[in-house]
Amino acid sequence: MSHRKQRSAFDQVSEFDRGRIVAYRDCGLAFSKIGSRVGRNQTTVMRTCDRWRQEGTMDRSGRSHLPQCTTSREDRQIVRMAVTDHSVSSRTVAQPIKSVTHHSVSARTIRRRLQQSGLSARRPLLGLPLTQNHRHLRRQW
Repeated sequence: MSHRKQRSAFDQVSEFDRGRIVAYRDCGLAFSKIGSRVGRNQTTVMRTCDRWRQEGTMDRSGRSHLPQCTTSREDRQIVRMAVTDHSVSSRTVAQPIKSVTHHSVSARTIRRRLQQSGLSARRPLLGLPLTQNHRHLRRQW
C-alpha cells in the first residue's frame, strides 16, 4: 500500500494545492512529478494547469444550477410582504415583485424564499373561524 494519503473519490483539490500545482509547473516540473509531490493524479494536475493557462484562474468550475432570479434585497422584500400581511398568498406576493424587478418570479420561488428565511407556507383564510356564539346562532336560525 502506498504512503500517499487516502482520499475519497470526489475529494476536491484545495486552493493551496492548486497554487502549488501551478507553481511547480512554472518551475518546469513534469505533470507526473507534480502529482507525486502534491499527492494527486496526473490528469488532475493537467486539468488544473490547463485551467490556469486558458482562464487565468485556479478556481473550480461554476455551479451546475442556475443562478437565483431574485437578489437579497428582493428576498427581504418578499419576507416583509409575507410578514406584514399573513393572509396574502404566494401568487399575490409575486405580482408586486414582478412590477419592481421587471421579470417574472414564480409562486414556487416565493415559497422557497420564505422557507429559506424560516417562514412556513400559509394559505389565506377562506372564512373566519366560527366562535361558540356563532355556532349557537346558526343552529337557532
